[in-house]
Amino acid sequence: MRIVYSMIQGNKGQKSGRYNQSGFTLLELIVSMTILSLVTVLIGSGFRLALDSWEKGETETEWTQRLRVLSMLLTQQLKSAYPYKVDDGNEKVVLFEGESDSMLFVTSLADLNYGGFKWVRYSYKNETLLYNEGLLPDKELDDVIKKNEEVIDENLEELMFEYYSRESSEWMESWSQGEELPGAVRIKISNFQPFSIYIPIYRKDKREFEAIENSSNET
Repeated sequence: MRIVYSMIQGNKGQKSGRYNQSGFTLLELIVSMTILSLVTVLIGSGFRLALDSWEKGETETEWTQRLRVLSMLLTQQLKSAYPYKVDDGNEKVVLFEGESDSMLFVTSLADLNYGGFKWVRYSYKNETLLYNEGLLPDKELDDVIKKNEEVIDENLEELMFEYYSRESSEWMESWSQGEELPGAVRIKISNFQPFSIYIPIYRKDKREFEAIENSSNET
């Protein structure tokens, strides 16, 4: 009986030893959990970084498309600007009036069925670009230019118009109605990264155009 009991106890000891050798200690378990947590955090951070980059790229692409459309519209209209004269009560003046946040001018791009000219007005208020237009002649022009404005674009952090004076060879923040159109209009639009849209209106000769170009590049 003693021999059998001793053999049974020996077998139990061998099983217990094997179990201890194949199991995990508390320290090993803690280290494993820590490593797993770090790997999970790294994977999550990498995924979030990739997602943010993708969203940023999508947003920048959308803004690029919007600004390209806006640039094409302004370029088309301003290149067709015409020195249309109106009576201001004292004399005939060219209908072109510009401020840093608004611009009123006449373009030959009117309705194909109507022909003639139309007036166009852009204004920038509260990060929104507004637009209005009408056919000429218009006896109620002064009353309607600021009514029924349509939204062209929104969430523009900055938009500013500047006007090139051929007389002083400088860019001006405003342009009053007078004898002629400005030499060019520069439109600064900034959202993510500011950039300028240079739009020539009037070319008297090659040297004058080069002077406008040089002035635009310097500023």
